[in-house]
Amino acid sequence: RLNAQWTPKLDFTDETMIYASYSRGYKGGGANPPGVGFNTTPIIGSWPFLQILSYSQTFKPEFINAYEVGTKNTLLDGTMTLNSGVFYYDYKDYQISQIRSRTAINENFNAKVWGAELEATWEPVPGLRFNFAGGYEKSRVGDNQLSIDPMDRLQGHTDYTIMKPWVQLPDNCVVLKSVVEQYVAQNANLNQLYRLCPGAAITNVQRNFGVTPDITPFGGNPDYPFDPVVFPNKGQGFYKNVGGNDLPNTPPFTLALGAQYSMPISSDWAATLRGDGYWQGNSFARIYNSKPYDQIHAYTNLNLTLIFTNQDGWQAMAYVKNVLDTTAITGTFLNSDDTALTTNIFTTDPRLFGLRITKNW
Repeated sequence: RLNAQWTPKLDFTDETMIYASYSRGYKGGGANPPGVGFNTTPIIGSWPFLQILSYSQTFKPEFINAYEVGTKNTLLDGTMTLNSGVFYYDYKDYQISQIRSRTAINENFNAKVWGAELEATWEPVPGLRFNFAGGYEKSRVGDNQLSIDPMDRLQGHTDYTIMKPWVQLPDNCVVLKSVVEQYVAQNANLNQLYRLCPGAAITNVQRNFGVTPDITPFGGNPDYPFDPVVFPNKGQGFYKNVGGNDLPNTPPFTLALGAQYSMPISSDWAATLRGDGYWQGNSFARIYNSKPYDQIHAYTNLNLTLIFTNQDGWQAMAYVKNVLDTTAITGTFLNSDDTALTTNIFTTDPRLFGLRITKNW
């Protein structure tokens, strides 16, 4: 990390510091946990199935080059502070987690983040204080970054369909629709339809089930699970180009406002009444930026606090969090295919009243 500071003497401020910094950060890579089944490894007793993993077995280390320029100021005879800054982050192989094959894995994407921040406090009269913080942040995934979106494996290819494989295999598979239609027309036993998914190699089905599936629709090719036309990307589906998308959980605008008033109420006690408000703009929960599924809508939160303190170290605090009782989604994550693509959500706490008494020695 490199940092430079300058403290010029200016007529319109009490004290000013201007700074510029550059830092380079590193986060180690690693191995993604294995999903259900391994290549050519038995997963159901002695029945060997071929599990086509839908993700890389390793992920790369993440690097960042971070640049920031800003200033910190004291004004109006010390009654106001005013700080501002701009920043630019250049990520190489930014790590993003998601649920795949009943496990949590990481993928890597190049990305850039830039923005500006402004914060201020002002105490116009003794005991009365206001604070403000505002931020602008924009993120962009690098061009031609590809990933499989489990929520939309077809990516608009209407000549393909999504199938559920054998129950022990966690990932859905994408199959050419005309092949499915031919298989259904030529096979009375639809209980074996899962064989169309590349999760169960046809040679293993022949060897272990003692039956020979009809492979006429595949030109008699016993290696049909790997046909890229029938099973795009080994049945995972079609890649989505996420280049130019926003990174997850990067709202472009945030705003925080607060005010408090403190006054003595006796020779030993003082009271402080404080209110805080926070607003956050729209953002996306996933790198795919799908609308409306990935959208996290803007929300507002308001808190109130009343504090009594005395000189002997006693403090009594009464508070109300989320005064407006707003239930807003603040984040989500998508589960794997075999949970029917259920989504876990994180929300703001409901309206909460509290009382806290503390003693400091």
